[in-house]
Amino acid sequence: MTSFRLPSAIFPDNAITRAEHTYQTRSARKFRTWRRWINRTVMWLAIALSLIHFLGLLVASLTLRDPSPITRLLNPLPNLLLLFASFYHLYLMFQTIVLSSNSITREKEFQTWELLVLTGINARQIVRGKWWATVQRQVPYYLRLAVLRIGATAALAISFAAIFSYRSNYYQSQFQLPHPLTLVIAALLAVAFTFANLALSAACGVMGSAVSKRSTFAIARGIANQIVISCVPALVVFFVITRPYFYTISSPYRSIYTTLTSAIFSLVDNGVNLLASPMYPGYLYNDTQVYTPYAPIAVDWMIAAVICLALYVLLIWFALWRAEKRTVSALATPVDSKPRIQLP
Repeated sequence: MTSFRLPSAIFPDNAITRAEHTYQTRSARKFRTWRRWINRTVMWLAIALSLIHFLGLLVASLTLRDPSPITRLLNPLPNLLLLFASFYHLYLMFQTIVLSSNSITREKEFQTWELLVLTGINARQIVRGKWWATVQRQVPYYLRLAVLRIGATAALAISFAAIFSYRSNYYQSQFQLPHPLTLVIAALLAVAFTFANLALSAACGVMGSAVSKRSTFAIARGIANQIVISCVPALVVFFVITRPYFYTISSPYRSIYTTLTSAIFSLVDNGVNLLASPMYPGYLYNDTQVYTPYAPIAVDWMIAAVICLALYVLLIWFALWRAEKRTVSALATPVDSKPRIQLP
């Protein structure tokens, strides 16, 4: 039976990858037994709470019931879940950048970089091997983060549902639930955004490591790379949409600009607002509109999400390409040169 394998040109499975993955695993900080038990207990409680919120919102959407009792029953745990997911996301981003930033810099500090270069292994094998090893090391943690993000977004949506439900009764207006298909698609895209952020953080760390000789500087450069790569496109778009001529554009073209703007701004918050908006309940402000129990399935946010994921791929490629160029400057073998040794 032939097993499925990722393209080796992009996701290398060579000696560089295996050695880096082994080093990161063995050098990971070991906590005491009681600390590990506390960490696991808190994590599994948070995951259980996330599943309760998402599945509760999904069941409420399928049965056309108000999901707000979930928030009232579990309060204040939904707020704690939002804080925990946010801090855990920032922690994992920093941890990923630290791991990848030390990958090449460590070779220079331990004076093994010259030996690695003299083997004839080209810059692409080194950079992508270090990058892919970091991604593999962090995948289980980011999978947990994806579940926490889905649950936190669902908790926020349920909180809005409680507010909208109250307003619909008070103002005699109509209340709409998100479509079940919308919830499933948003959850799947949240997983994709989470792993895209992992790949970008690892690539930014490797890019900083390729040009640095000390781990401290490499980490600082990795964090700076992540901020610049994520925020500069958003600042450019913000400059464009704040120009006076932007509001003279006709409506169809403005819709295209709005979709592109949402996609680019999602690079900053990793798609938090983009994927949360379709999960919020709908609200009809008057009785003249045709009532449907479900909010319409919007296509714009799906297109924006796909565009944003494509931008992530482009930025990851750019970061790895820059890292390759910098390792060549540090005397690594160029990609176009014939390697003197073939990695197994």
